Amino acid sequence: MQFYDEVEISVESWKWGNGLASGRRESWIPYWWPNGWDGGNGGSIIFQASKDESTLLEYKYKKIFKAKNWEDWRTKDQYGANAPDLTLIVPVETMVKHAETGKILHHFTEDWETWKAVAWWIGWKWNIHFKDAVNQYPNFFLLWEPGQKLNLILELQLLWDVGLIWNPSVGKSSLINCAASTKAKVADYPFTTLVPNLWSVSVGDYKFNMVDIPWLIEWAAEGKWLGNDFLRHVLKARIFAMVMDMSRYDEWIKETNGLFDEIRIYIEQKFLQDEDDYKFTFEKQWDWINFNVYVDWDLFMTKRVVFVLNKYDLINDEELLAEYEKLLIQIFTEYLKDHWYKPLGEDLIRKNIFITSAWTYYWVGEWCRGMAEMLKKLPKMEIPTVEPKIALDFDDEDGEMITDITDDEKDFLVEEWYLEPAAARYTNVYEIKNAEICRLVFITPWGNDEAEMWFWKQMDQKWYINLLEEFWARKWDVLKIKSYYYGQDDKYIMY
Repeated sequence: MQFYDEVEISVESWKWGNGLASGRRESWIPYWWPNGWDGGNGGSIIFQASKDESTLLEYKYKKIFKAKNWEDWRTKDQYGANAPDLTLIVPVETMVKHAETGKILHHFTEDWETWKAVAWWIGWKWNIHFKDAVNQYPNFFLLWEPGQKLNLILELQLLWDVGLIWNPSVGKSSLINCAASTKAKVADYPFTTLVPNLWSVSVGDYKFNMVDIPWLIEWAAEGKWLGNDFLRHVLKARIFAMVMDMSRYDEWIKETNGLFDEIRIYIEQKFLQDEDDYKFTFEKQWDWINFNVYVDWDLFMTKRVVFVLNKYDLINDEELLAEYEKLLIQIFTEYLKDHWYKPLGEDLIRKNIFITSAWTYYWVGEWCRGMAEMLKKLPKMEIPTVEPKIALDFDDEDGEMITDITDDEKDFLVEEWYLEPAAARYTNVYEIKNAEICRLVFITPWGNDEAEMWFWKQMDQKWYINLLEEFWARKWDVLKIKSYYYGQDDKYIMY
């Protein structure tokens, strides 16, 4: 089946329902009281994993997902209607990453597992919530909380067992058709396969999957011809099956070393940029060849390597086949010496060479049985991932919550007449980076004395006032509140 294992989507929220400051006004009611009610809750966007899904094809064409609308306040003690949640179904082993930073947000590993991508707070409050023994008729309510937008990358992290790797038109799709009795598209022109083809192969009672990875060519690690996308698929395979076209005389043998270099360069660029001590080796394990990557002397990645010499029907010559095998062993051995890899014996390399003919089914069964025996002794492996050390805007910051930015911001505030020049001389400016404080600032109706008193009471109860005093903040200093909402600018308030 053709599948898509990486897509970029956008999830967006609408604002929450407003509250209301309202009261009873009937003539027959002796004592009036507030009678507005809360705005409706916004809907959440929830991802849910399902074992019945195997591809991200559903998200290939639809890229933007928005939660349903809320409803504003009502009078006469009625809530605004809530918005339903929007649930997006993804396959198990889907990894969710932030599109801008690459940070891993969630990894689905179980069926029915759920994760809220964007969670809405409840719709905001009307004035009765602030009624107390002193203030029987509060004259303020809380505003809606602005919506959010999040760009996400969904990446399916399924490992496949055998990955068919090589240049275009070597017969990879034809081999899959033979091994799995399928009808993957084949043609006599290059680049027929543009997305991976994944199929299940049965050898007796044992089943494994095999993937036809699209063309891997020179300079792929530099991104040529979508090379980075296909190299990402290569690293998901437990066995690297290097499929070679023997009908091209000895040209195919000379390409061997270059393709291993492309894989090596890609691993360095993607995973090892910040590492100083790492190495690549080809090592013997029993009768097999392992391609290993070590970081600080610890095994970071291991793949098994076999060589599949395809299209034997086009040469049909045992002596020429023996010459090709000898030349392949010689070139691969020289490659190992040039790159300081551990030497491998000729007999070991020869044991990992398989001869096939997809057109005549020649020795395809023997090759599949060899792969099955190899896989039975291979441990399960995880796909190596890198989590960048970059915090998302809506995460808790690793740095200081309060920063003195007087020198950077004061001149700007004076130019904009936010501060009077005479008063600015004694004023300091502080930047506040905290999601909770940001939320309180955005839901407070500024200009209403009661609402502002409520805001500073919340700041005091949450110990934020104490933090400001530790920075020697004084009355009439300016606080720049960092915005955590999509499309909303930072706000300035007076302390």
